[in-house]
Amino acid sequence: MIPLGAIHFTPAEVALILAILTFGSIALALPATLTLAWVGYRRGTTRKAANALWYWFGGTALSVATTALAAGHLGWLAVPIGWIPTLLLAVALNPRPTPNAS
Repeated sequence: MIPLGAIHFTPAEVALILAILTFGSIALALPATLTLAWVGYRRGTTRKAANALWYWFGGTALSVATTALAAGHLGWLAVPIGWIPTLLLAVALNPRPTPNAS
């Protein structure tokens, strides 16, 4: 028989659901965030890995927030839509090669 009452989750179940949603959204954002991290690595001067990590954190926050805002209206199409701001930021911040001064 199907219960018709409200569904009650324990705190452990809620934590598990939130962990799955968090890690899943981070994994789905990787194509855009790794691109921005590579740009951060290339823009770094002294601590390239730390710079890339901060760019990755920022890109992840931007991509996950955009996906979450679009998910209510677009469903799974919100995942690639969430990549757009992060990828545009990567294009804008990508260091241009300097021409050789002769």
